[in-house]
Amino acid sequence: MIKSKMHYFFHYAREFGYGNALIFSLFKLCPRFFVLLHQKVNAGTNTVWPEMATVDPVVSASAVLDYIPWTAYGGAPVAARSKEERPAFIWFVPDWSNVWGGGHYTLFRFANHFAKYDTRNIIFIYNNERHASPAQLQDELMQALPGCLLEVITDPALLPACAGAIATTWQSAYQVRAFPFARQKFYFMQDYESLFYAYGTASMQANATYGFGFTGITGGGWLKQCYESHGGRARNYVFAADRNIFYPAAGEPRVRKTVSRLFFYGRPSTERRCFDLGMASLKKIARHFPDVDIVIAGLDLKARPPFPATLLGNMTLKDTGDLYRTCDLGMAFSGTNLSYLPVELMACGVPVISNNGPQVEWFCRHGVNAWLADPTPQAMLEAFTALYHDRMLRQTLADGGLAAMAPLDWEGQMTDIYEYVAANSG
Repeated sequence: MIKSKMHYFFHYAREFGYGNALIFSLFKLCPRFFVLLHQKVNAGTNTVWPEMATVDPVVSASAVLDYIPWTAYGGAPVAARSKEERPAFIWFVPDWSNVWGGGHYTLFRFANHFAKYDTRNIIFIYNNERHASPAQLQDELMQALPGCLLEVITDPALLPACAGAIATTWQSAYQVRAFPFARQKFYFMQDYESLFYAYGTASMQANATYGFGFTGITGGGWLKQCYESHGGRARNYVFAADRNIFYPAAGEPRVRKTVSRLFFYGRPSTERRCFDLGMASLKKIARHFPDVDIVIAGLDLKARPPFPATLLGNMTLKDTGDLYRTCDLGMAFSGTNLSYLPVELMACGVPVISNNGPQVEWFCRHGVNAWLADPTPQAMLEAFTALYHDRMLRQTLADGGLAAMAPLDWEGQMTDIYEYVAANSG
């Protein structure tokens, strides 16, 4: 029996790395420790690892949300008194591990833009377990957002009456549903979150929130269609790119003669970014094109991939723009709504390879501003091969990407959404 287990351990280690094999072995030996770790790491996310329910039913039960009154969330029976005369918007936001994270940073930019119209904008952290105090959250927010006009609150009893309460995740939608002091309720929807899970409790509970009757604000046209398919109504914004960070290399935006550097957005912690498809595809590409430098950024990887690659890990937003301008092609996948990576690559004049599907094609047009392929390694190899050998095709995609991004800026998108929200919260 022991010999068999050791054989299995070494086979797993050769396939996935010794670090992963060790962690898996520890989970099998000490499952209760991993239950506690799961509770800490996933605080407030209402997700359960598949084996957690069999280890500790309490963990499984505590992840299920319910229709409960606002006071059960710690809220006061009456709204907190406010000396402010300005209309208020309360953004129900989960705690963050990285204030620069794409979803958080986007909604903070929108909230701060709202504040420029003489409105009070409160970032209510509904599940704070990572920060010592509201002051620490406020400090991180002030450092990340130049000219920050936002106010952080973590105690639900301190929330005043407001013109609009805004859910920003499906979990927060349950609290917004219970919050009784808002003239109007909104859903700031950046992805179709019910697709983040295998079909079960979490996915059904996420789907239920789309029928709460909130006014929708969606990132892109595909999400607007998704939200309205549940009977709601929504206005969508279109992804833009910060022009101070994402712009073509100096001089005329012409692609280089040869492809020497390929960028891949590698984020294994986010399943919808298809890290496994990327690794399998890049393994094929590296075998056929050993002269190409493969660059992977997005998250610090715990083990090296099974091919030569430059690993840059988690980068600041500013540094990514500098990186993209050194690359000849960019590859980024999306199993759900399009990520910001393709549009930011386009803004830098870099031809984009991605997967096909309506969640991507609302912005990426095959052969016009991107090259889209079926989600298989062979199809991605063929896509890369076509672009590697055809400079004119790369130039067409680069020109198409720049043309698609030219009329888009965040100020215009945020102003349109503010006007929509103001008109629906008066």
